[in-house]
Amino acid sequence: MPLSSVRPPSPTIRPYPLARLVLATAGLIVILIGATAAVLLVSYRDTLRQEQTNLRNLSIAFAAQTFSVAQGVDNVMLQAERALAKAGGHAAPNVLLNFADNPMAQEYLLGIYLYGTDGKLVADAVTSKPTLVPAPAPEQVLKDIGSSKDALRITITNIDPVTGRGIVNFTRPMVDAAGVRTGIIVAQADSERFERIYSLVELGKGGSVTLFNRDGRMLVRGPNFPKGIGQYFTDTPLFARHLPASDRGAFAAISPIDGKPRLYGYDAVSNYPLVIITGMDQSDALASWYGRVWTAVVSLLLVSAMVIFLSWRVARDAARKSILIGQLAASEAREKKSADYLAAILNSVGTPIWVLDSRQKIVTLNEAFSRFVGRPASQLVGSDESAALDPATAREREGRYREVLRGAHTSEAIAEIRDGSGQERTVIQLSSKLVDAAGQEQIVSVLTDITERQKAERRLAYVANYDLLTGLPNRGQFGRMLEQNLAEAAQRHACVGVLVVSLERVQEVSDLLGHAAGDEALKQIGQVFQALLPGAAAVARTKSNEFAVVIEAEKGRDFLERYAIELHRKLSGALKVGGREFYLGPVIGVSIFPEDGDNADELFRRADSALNRTGVDIDDTIHFYSERAQTDLDERLMVEAQLRRALERHEFHLLYQPKVHAVTGRIGGFEALLRWTNPVLGEVPPARFIAIAERTGLIIPIGAWALQEACRQLQAWNLAGVDVKVAVNLSPRQFSQKDLLSMIRQCVERCAVRPASLELEITENALMSREHEVDRLMHEIRALGVELSIDDFGTGYSSLSYLKRFPVQRLKVDRAFIRDLGKDADSAAIVRSIVNLAHGLKLGVVAEGVETSEQLAILRAMACDEYQGFLFSRPIDAGEALALLGQNRLAAV
Repeated sequence: MPLSSVRPPSPTIRPYPLARLVLATAGLIVILIGATAAVLLVSYRDTLRQEQTNLRNLSIAFAAQTFSVAQGVDNVMLQAERALAKAGGHAAPNVLLNFADNPMAQEYLLGIYLYGTDGKLVADAVTSKPTLVPAPAPEQVLKDIGSSKDALRITITNIDPVTGRGIVNFTRPMVDAAGVRTGIIVAQADSERFERIYSLVELGKGGSVTLFNRDGRMLVRGPNFPKGIGQYFTDTPLFARHLPASDRGAFAAISPIDGKPRLYGYDAVSNYPLVIITGMDQSDALASWYGRVWTAVVSLLLVSAMVIFLSWRVARDAARKSILIGQLAASEAREKKSADYLAAILNSVGTPIWVLDSRQKIVTLNEAFSRFVGRPASQLVGSDESAALDPATAREREGRYREVLRGAHTSEAIAEIRDGSGQERTVIQLSSKLVDAAGQEQIVSVLTDITERQKAERRLAYVANYDLLTGLPNRGQFGRMLEQNLAEAAQRHACVGVLVVSLERVQEVSDLLGHAAGDEALKQIGQVFQALLPGAAAVARTKSNEFAVVIEAEKGRDFLERYAIELHRKLSGALKVGGREFYLGPVIGVSIFPEDGDNADELFRRADSALNRTGVDIDDTIHFYSERAQTDLDERLMVEAQLRRALERHEFHLLYQPKVHAVTGRIGGFEALLRWTNPVLGEVPPARFIAIAERTGLIIPIGAWALQEACRQLQAWNLAGVDVKVAVNLSPRQFSQKDLLSMIRQCVERCAVRPASLELEITENALMSREHEVDRLMHEIRALGVELSIDDFGTGYSSLSYLKRFPVQRLKVDRAFIRDLGKDADSAAIVRSIVNLAHGLKLGVVAEGVETSEQLAILRAMACDEYQGFLFSRPIDAGEALALLGQNRLAAV
């Protein structure tokens, strides 16, 4: 039967009224909390009120003490005034004679000063205290004399900004018996004495006792507060609200000093313009209340816990009865709910699951199985599985089911099954035996669709073994294919060749036209290699610009030579990309099985080694591996290692070989020749390191140095008054660098030489490698005024049409043709042809490598313009060149 989704009815159980018990318990606890909070609130207010009362009483006490001090000072001032009046209002030596003996003066006063109405000091006296007491400021004295107020004035002066202590001045006018003002009297008290008394009271961390003038000015504070002494606090609650309403009281406010809530008590000093205010932090005032709060909270928690425990005991007994009733009802409903539970689980699984009886009829299934076969569950339950699920594979499944029923616990198989839509899917089917409640055997099967996973695995396998751009095997797959071919060849005693092909100039396509064009070029190259199959045993792309071929060679090396030549021809043709033609410049390295190795890694490595060695000779494009070649490679790598640091170690220098007019014998210029002296290798011939520098790219910085050094020497000769031309060689690799033009311009401008005195020599092969770019670049160089010549002419493959188009001034005949002049008629004919060709194109001709007088005589007869060689001079350093030039010109004169 199909999986059920109908829930059985729940049994009716009369629950124990637990909610009412919980509500009653919660209500009692809430009442306890409310009562506790009310008590604490009342206690909070009482505590604040009591602390304010204490602060007010403390202010009254300090006000009384301050009143007595002020009254005592006032009495001393009256005594001094009477003494002056007794002296007739005139200064007398003994008018303040007994001032220092006064107890009040000893305790509080620092000095007393009497001034006439003209502001002059009439009499003064100071105590014996060590404090240095400055007399009142004259301007303040005159101001006090001019004041119309007759009452006692109390101010503070001479405030120390560090300690906040100062001098409290008690100032009152003096009048005679008729009430006429006769001057003023000033008594000075030390504020430190007041501060010490105020600081004796313990009011907590933020507590304080402060003496204010009635006008709001702070006079003394304990503990000390230097920033506030002498400042006005008229906008504080004390002076703004409370003091105008009552001379005595208490209040709570935010402190104007640090912004904390505080409690204050205050009292105005009777008969004097002074106010005492005491304060303490509200948190300190409530410290005892906080203790009561903790006690109340702990008590509340204990009582609440006790109430909850008693309620729990009551509920537990009742709950036990309810649990027993519920368990009985649950056991009755559990069997009915199990069907829904199983249905929910199976239908939530996206994997097809179905159960068969012993006759292979469908007993139950989930929704995923119904979707897989494309039929509703109502049509599937009770039907034969062979009719519902891909009849074509039914017989195979029946065999597995019989094995399961015979005792195999689980059967697992990977199979191809068509789903309800007819699409073929790759699945894993797991089948196990079940026994139902009646003891009947059944089979449960689970189907896992792995179609997409297998596609992904095949895709990953392809990516791991093949180049996505060309579709060719990659380096790893090529190695495995080569191993297989070698194993088969070893059994047949056959010969196998491994060819590694480098196409270094492929990068030029990307440089000029972008990466998309570079990819298109590689695809075309891949098609060329694909076309080698099935004649070749295997082809592959092993690096970005490197490919490999495996070919069985029945006739050994001869066959491989012909095959390599044919492959080179196919790859040497023009590659058309983006409407332009590119030449790949293929180089091929070859190794042979079993001569050069007996395993794939060794053969590939040796073919690659032979390929790399071809860089020693730029014209060498096919090279077979040999032991001698390996030795040459080791030597080349050693030279390369030393060459990489030669510039920074200043190991290069230039020599100069004269170029001489063939008829007059006058030196027309010099060719700068690069030389390298290495501490390990000694004097290294150019033929040994120039090709290595060209292949590794080191020729670019080395060539830049040579050009800069030649221009520097040319500048030195010009400053010495010598006007001469210098020729510098440009390698093919240099001619391909993007900043060549700017580098030439910078050298000429930096050394301030005439552009026409600099000549650049370029080989034929460099000119023909990229004729369009070379043509443009040569015209730009010529536009600078620098002259151009073609070096080693006759050894390359330049076209006469290109020669006509390029803006060159002269041709240099290669020494290979000059060497046989007078011995070989063909060489003479070639040289004569080159001279006539150059003159026909209005170009100069320079012959290289002239070593005998006979060669020179023939060249003169051919009307060759200039020559250079050992006949006239070997390459020499700059100093010798300058001396030789001087001798030559003197001889010409």
